[in-house]
Amino acid sequence: MAAPRCAIGAAILGNFGQGMGLRAQLSLIGSVGMAASLIILSLCTQQLWAALLVITCLGVFAAMVGVPMQTTIQAQTPEAMRGKVFGLQNNAVNIALSLPLALAGVAETWLGLNVVFLSLAALVLAGGLSTWYIAKGVNTPESAV
Repeated sequence: MAAPRCAIGAAILGNFGQGMGLRAQLSLIGSVGMAASLIILSLCTQQLWAALLVITCLGVFAAMVGVPMQTTIQAQTPEAMRGKVFGLQNNAVNIALSLPLALAGVAETWLGLNVVFLSLAALVLAGGLSTWYIAKGVNTPESAV
């Protein structure tokens, strides 16, 4: 369901992101945008159209995080190892998503949907800030986004 929304963000970044030179900042901007979208989503769970608009924004901001990170991984991985690296990454993502999805369902039952969205917003913001802090000292080529 989120794939079409991320595709919109990826298309925007693919067309306009190369001239930005903001690869390190895009992750932080995307994380802050995702956190804001989740906070707003926790407030408008009863309005369908508002929720769909916020979910679309969430997907666009997710692309601002994912596309530069995937670009960095691809640029830094030797060509002979890319298949192995991306295969392992795909398996790790699929395995890592199973537990949070189950926990979110249980937490939504016990705590409510708003609390789950706000908790996810806090986790996304913390992850974005820590990634930005770690990456700001790393010298990576900004030639492609």
